[in-house]
Amino acid sequence: MEILPLTTVGIIIIIAIVFSIFFKKIGQNPVLGYILAGFLLGPFWLNFLHPSDPLVIGFSELGLFILLFYLGLEMSLKDFLEAGSSAIGLALIDMTLSVGLGFLIMEIFGFGLVFSIIVGMMLFSTSTAVVAKFCLDRGLMQSHAAKLAIAILILQDFLGIILLVFITSTSSESSVSPLALGLAALVFAVAAFFAVSHLSKLVEKWLKENNFGHTEVTLYALGIGLVVATLASILGLSTALGAYFAGFALAETDSGHRTKKDVEFVRDFFLVFFFVAFGTTLFYSIEAGQLMLPAFESLVFLGGLCILLAISALIAHSVSTHLFGGFFGLNRKDSTLAAILLVPLGEFVVIIANTAIAAKIFSGTEATLLAPIAFLVILVTVVIFQPLYSLRAFHEKIFSMLPHPESQKESKLRPHDSFSIKQLKKLALNLFVILCFAWVAVLLYQELPRFGVPILYSRQITTAIIFLFFAAYPAINCFLAIKNLAKHARI
Repeated sequence: MEILPLTTVGIIIIIAIVFSIFFKKIGQNPVLGYILAGFLLGPFWLNFLHPSDPLVIGFSELGLFILLFYLGLEMSLKDFLEAGSSAIGLALIDMTLSVGLGFLIMEIFGFGLVFSIIVGMMLFSTSTAVVAKFCLDRGLMQSHAAKLAIAILILQDFLGIILLVFITSTSSESSVSPLALGLAALVFAVAAFFAVSHLSKLVEKWLKENNFGHTEVTLYALGIGLVVATLASILGLSTALGAYFAGFALAETDSGHRTKKDVEFVRDFFLVFFFVAFGTTLFYSIEAGQLMLPAFESLVFLGGLCILLAISALIAHSVSTHLFGGFFGLNRKDSTLAAILLVPLGEFVVIIANTAIAAKIFSGTEATLLAPIAFLVILVTVVIFQPLYSLRAFHEKIFSMLPHPESQKESKLRPHDSFSIKQLKKLALNLFVILCFAWVAVLLYQELPRFGVPILYSRQITTAIIFLFFAAYPAINCFLAIKNLAKHARI
C-alpha cells in the first residue's frame, strides 16, 4: 500500500524529533539527531526514504532555501560595520589557516585537489546557532570574545557562499564555462542585492502606510526570496546564492530584524527535512544508485581522519586568535575563548557537502565519502566543544607559548571608519583577484593531462607553483591591508 505524503512527513518529523531530543539531553547539537534519523530511515536500514524521492528533494531544497535566506538576514551592512576591523581581519586569517590545514591533510592522504579544498572549507564552517545559544546560556553575549566570534561566523558564512559558488561552478554537468558562470554569479549577487534592497524599502513603506503588519512584510520577504532564488536557478546558478543575497538585501530594511524572528519557526521546520535528506546520502553513491558501505578498516580510517581534521581546525582557530588576536584588540583570555567558540561545526558543513554532491564535481569513492566526512567532523567538533570550554585555562596555558602583545590587558574592538573601509575595499579587490587565480589554477589542474606537455613536477606541485607566482602580488596587497586594519584596530 502506498504511503500518503502527509503520513511520510509526519513519520519523518516524529522520528527526527525523537533523535534530536536524545542528542539535546546528552548536551549535543540536535542537528546530529536529524542526520542520524535520515541515515536510519534511508537506504542504510529501513529504506523508507530515498535520496531521489521527489518529496525528499523538494523539502530538502526548501530547507536549504530557508536556511540560506535566514543566514542572509543574519548579516546587514550595519552589523558588518559595527563588528569593527577585528572581525574581517581575523575571519580571513582563520579561514586561510583552516582551509590550508584541512587541504594539506587531505592531500597527504591522497585525495583529489578539489575534494581537499571542499573539506578544507568545511573546517571554518562553525555553527552560528550552536555558538549563539551557548553564549546566551552562559551569559557570554556581552563579552568581546563572543561578539567577535559571532561576527566572524557570520562573515565566514558570507565568504563561504562566495567560495562555494566558485568551486561548484566547475560542475561536470554545466554547459557554461566556469569563468562565465562565476562572473554571472558575481553580477547576479550585486544586482540582486541592490534591486531587492531598494524595492523592499518601497514595499515596506507602502505596507506601513496602508496599515499592514509584520505578517504581510514577512510573507513578502519569503516571496521575493523565492523569486530571486528561482531567477538564480534559471541563470544556471545555485538557488542558494539567490536565497542568501535576497536575505542579505532584506536585512537592510527597517523590518529586517523582525522578519528574521518571524522566519525562525519556518526555518526550524524545514531544516528538519534538509538534514534528514542529507542523512539519507551517507555512504550512498548517486552514480551507482545504491548504498556503498566501506569495509570496517576504512570506517576506522575515516573516523581517525575526521578526528585529525577536528584537531587541525582547533589548532587553526587557536593560532589565528592567539598569534594575531592581539593585533586586533584581543587579550589572551578573550583569544582563548574566541578560539573555543569557533570549534563546533554545524549546518554550513552540510550545505557545502550537499551543494558539492549535487554539482557532481566528484566521482567514485570521493563522491561517496564527502557526506560521511561532513557528518563525522560535525560530530567530533560538537562533542569536544563543551569539554574544551571547561578546559579553557589549560588551553590558554598551552597557547601562551605563542607571542602576544602583553600590554593588551583589556580587549578593545574598534568600529569601522573611512580609513578601515578604504582598506577593506583594497582587501576585497585583491582577494577577488586571488580567487580568480585560484579558480584558473583549478581549471589548469584539470586540463594539464590533455595538453601533452612534459612537466618537471606532479600536477599538484606544478599547479601550486603557477598559482603562487601569479597570486603573490595581490597576496602582498592583502597582507598590507590586513596589517593596516590590525594597526587601526589597536589605536
